[in-house]
Amino acid sequence: MIIRSVNVMNYRLKEEIRTLEKRCTQADHVAYLTDLDDSLNVHKEMNHTFLCYEDKRLIAFSHLFVPTDAEAELSAQTDPEFRRQGYFSALLKRTLEEVKRFHIPDLLLVVQPGKIGTSILDHLGASYDFSEYIMSLDRATYHPPKTDQRLEIKQQTLRELERLIEISISSFGDDREEARKLIEMALLAPHREGYMAVFKKQIVGICYTRFDEGEAFLFGLGIDSAFQGKGLGKTFLVHLLDRLFSRAVHTVRLEVDSRNRAALNIYQDVGFAPTDTVNYYRMHVKETEAMIYDRERKE
Repeated sequence: MIIRSVNVMNYRLKEEIRTLEKRCTQADHVAYLTDLDDSLNVHKEMNHTFLCYEDKRLIAFSHLFVPTDAEAELSAQTDPEFRRQGYFSALLKRTLEEVKRFHIPDLLLVVQPGKIGTSILDHLGASYDFSEYIMSLDRATYHPPKTDQRLEIKQQTLRELERLIEISISSFGDDREEARKLIEMALLAPHREGYMAVFKKQIVGICYTRFDEGEAFLFGLGIDSAFQGKGLGKTFLVHLLDRLFSRAVHTVRLEVDSRNRAALNIYQDVGFAPTDTVNYYRMHVKETEAMIYDRERKE
């Protein structure tokens, strides 16, 4: 077994991972693929992907998404032929060592329903935290509803940074410095764009888009709390979709917290439909590492 760690994802590595994921998704009858984009990771020098090889063949990997210092999302896959042979455990130990190096206290394990048994989650000291729906909308089936045309949509620039930060804090309860970092990374990263909703000459909403060939992924859509409840979120979304579908985008995807019924209703009203569900299980890094090494000593 050879484990390789990287902090830069190139095309060849992505193709290796996608080939492995294809075998996994076919065996598990799921369609969800790991988001390998690393542009929003807060620590650029941090190793975010760990690759396990046997005879020069990629048989397992783990990947971290670390947009803040509070927690890291962990996705992992093992080739069906090599499961239950300790490869995930080996990758997890390397992953825990890396997040400890950057003082990340928690991991959120990304799991599709039914993919990992409760006994394994208990073994890791992982507890259920929340779920997200993966939703999708195709240009061919999009029928924009009527909206308030008084709202404008404009592309963000760093000139509006302070106001964008205020909206992020108001919408999501973000820490000011964390909000600043995320917005700056989103605006400066390649293949990403930031949009803002302008209502009566005032910036009231934000949203970000990542492009991947003919697909666009929406994230961070929020309306200033002082302007919520006026239908501006739905109007902003429709204007944004109109703009995206007028380009070369054929599919728009997003993730929504299953507890956020208001956002879920807006997305469904516009035409988004759920395609997958992802569950998140929280692990406290120090506790999980202690449990793993304690079991190894007993064995």
